[in-house]
Amino acid sequence: MAAAPGTVRITLAHHFDRDGAQLLPGDEIDVPTHEARKLITAGYVAGVDPNDPEAVAKALATAAERKPSMAKPPANKAAGRASE
Repeated sequence: MAAAPGTVRITLAHHFDRDGAQLLPGDEIDVPTHEARKLITAGYVAGVDPNDPEAVAKALATAAERKPSMAKPPANKAAGRASE
């Protein structure tokens, strides 16, 4: 399931209490981008070095920004492969 607009999905690196729920390292949660930034800075997001701007930007990218576009091959090219 993709994160809602304005949110990102993160994987926790440490135990975390959110809204009374005890979350464990490895749990994935959807959080607003501003909250994700705070968690990254505090070192709570697995696999993201808070001192690496590229890693932080990648972690904060929404699912739509991360998803590469999958272009369909032209119809004639697809038809040519089918006849092989």
